[in-house]
Amino acid sequence: MSLAARDTVFDSPFGAGLRLTEDRLDIAEAVLAGAWRTLRAAGFGEAEVQALFDQIADRPEDLARRLRKMANAGA
Repeated sequence: MSLAARDTVFDSPFGAGLRLTEDRLDIAEAVLAGAWRTLRAAGFGEAEVQALFDQIADRPEDLARRLRKMANAGA
């Protein structure tokens, strides 16, 4: 991997050694922005949405576990 490419790769809290490229990070940010808008449209206040995102950021392993469980249940 070139030095320039290394500058655009980010460590992920969801798995040891899992790395996000800048493109994948852009996609993830777009998904999170959509989730923010959806929660606001569903009647959550700005402070409530921020608190949810803060809670998720504080415990990324818990979120990853819950998301895997939901994904596996739908498969």
